[in-house]
Amino acid sequence: MMTRFSVWAPEASRLRVRIGGTDHPMALDAGGWWRTNVDCAAHGTDYMYLLDDSDEPLPDPRSRWQPYGVQGPSRTYDHAAFPWTDDEWTGRDLSGGVIYSVAVGAFTPDGTFDAAIARLDHLADLGVDAIELHPVNIERGSAHHSACWYTPHPSYGGPDGLKRFVDACHERGIAVVLDLAYDHLQPGAGTHRIGPYLAEVANTWGHTLALDGPHGAGMRSFITDNVLMWLRDYHADGVRLDAAHTLIDRDALLLVDELSTAVSALSISLGRPLSLIAGSGLAGARFIPGPGADLAELLAPSPGGAAGIPALDRDYRAEFGSLEQLFGILRAGFSTVLSTDRPTAAFSPGLLRIGATLLLTAPSTPVLQMGEEWAARAPFPAEWAGVNALDWSELDKAEHRDMLDLHRHLIALRKSQPDLAKPALRRSEVWHGGSFLAIRRGTCVVVANLRRTTQRINLHGTARTVLAATEPGLVLVHDAADLPGESAAVIACCRFDR
Repeated sequence: MMTRFSVWAPEASRLRVRIGGTDHPMALDAGGWWRTNVDCAAHGTDYMYLLDDSDEPLPDPRSRWQPYGVQGPSRTYDHAAFPWTDDEWTGRDLSGGVIYSVAVGAFTPDGTFDAAIARLDHLADLGVDAIELHPVNIERGSAHHSACWYTPHPSYGGPDGLKRFVDACHERGIAVVLDLAYDHLQPGAGTHRIGPYLAEVANTWGHTLALDGPHGAGMRSFITDNVLMWLRDYHADGVRLDAAHTLIDRDALLLVDELSTAVSALSISLGRPLSLIAGSGLAGARFIPGPGADLAELLAPSPGGAAGIPALDRDYRAEFGSLEQLFGILRAGFSTVLSTDRPTAAFSPGLLRIGATLLLTAPSTPVLQMGEEWAARAPFPAEWAGVNALDWSELDKAEHRDMLDLHRHLIALRKSQPDLAKPALRRSEVWHGGSFLAIRRGTCVVVANLRRTTQRINLHGTARTVLAATEPGLVLVHDAADLPGESAAVIACCRFDR
């Protein structure tokens, strides 16, 4: 059976593909593509490329399977061979839903997709709408290794492992979003020698993609094809472009438009909604609304005072911040996707419950970090911190079970109250004092008392019923609530005076 091999190498003078010890010459085609047909299996054949006159074998930058890691040989992979069972999955609109962030390598002791599947019933019972996977194409335990750009890393279970995970999520009604880290690129695997993939400019994690210059169109195609592959071939429901601000240059503004157009077309073709999210340390994570979006404007820092208050979903999580900061962010507008760092060690149980209440009732698309629902003590992301995986035995302890119950109740409340689920600020109003915060969400008022003693908080409306309370002892007094110390509540109200 003849199998087609193609590689983009616009500056190469010669290309060969090595299969089973035999080198097959490749012919230069239009657009800098080298191609050849070889009689070999379309699934399971190992191969490497030889550039110019060098005898050093290099992996395929678009390899669908790297069973031995970034440095090893590539292997042909037939996406059509996987036995999907999610034919009835119609997708999910993620805006306003609850997203659960998972670093696969630290989610379970085994750190694999298959091991994570065994914990999906916990997440389904929790009520999350989607799981966001930290980059699965980067070697476990490091944020600085080269990426297998077009395939999950073998340490997690490779391509079939990810497909089994997505299939199992869809079976439980959970969508899957993939983080794509185009800034985590080191030139160690030889990709930079095959073609002009990387720029000379380095960033925090690796090298910036060469989106500028004469081969910018080829690189935009490389990213667009990559995004579409994860959505189409792995049945992902969305992708998050990690550190999208590193993609901004004079040509990259074309990239977001190309991506938006391509993802919108794929969504129509597949008949299910697909989400494209831009993550940035400058402005948090935001949904890209569609073709024509201005990436520079989309990723501009959120306003909030003379110094500029950062969005809560800064790259790699934000500090909890002062009450003034939190109030300013609420007034200025949340990022579309909101998340917090692991505050377990820094805050009392009461403040942790307040944080959970504010997160899950906020006018945003909240993101829970893995284990946050039970106040796990492992830092997040644990695998990057070089520590052990989540300790699931913590759920045997009463204080952790209580926190889990609170999260479960708040998520159910968010789903049952349309005013709480809406991610827009249009019907939200915020007021605060020296040690309290109140947020009106339609007919609901979310109140938080950060003082250690009881205080009365004006609801600016007639209290009807308590929908949720983190501590017992809450007393409703017509248009106010006497809230116990370090507690929060969600109160249904009517007849507002403002």
